[in-house]
Amino acid sequence: MYGIPYALLGLRLAGDLGGVTCYTDRAGRKTVYPIAPPKEPASPSQATLRTRFSQAQAAWRNLTAAEKKNLEDACRETSLRLTGQNLYISAAMKDMNKNVQAIATQTGIPLPNVPPV
Repeated sequence: MYGIPYALLGLRLAGDLGGVTCYTDRAGRKTVYPIAPPKEPASPSQATLRTRFSQAQAAWRNLTAAEKKNLEDACRETSLRLTGQNLYISAAMKDMNKNVQAIATQTGIPLPNVPPV
């Protein structure tokens, strides 16, 4: 199996998994290395961003099952390369509810309003 692109097998590895960090470099190759703890504490801007991300994630968790399903269905319907959860959190962090509502109009699937965080 060596030399076969992971994507052909349906694998899209990225992030931390089992003690290693994995990402795709600019040439499309997978790079894997052991997880390294941060050398310095988070900066104030990093802490703010992490708080906003946590707030967006909490807002996602508070959606009903039907709202989550509609977001997932809309992403599939429009062939977006992200999940409904990714769409919701991205829209919340970038204050892009109008884009989510445009997807709702395009698909005919009612989507929840996404408040900015």
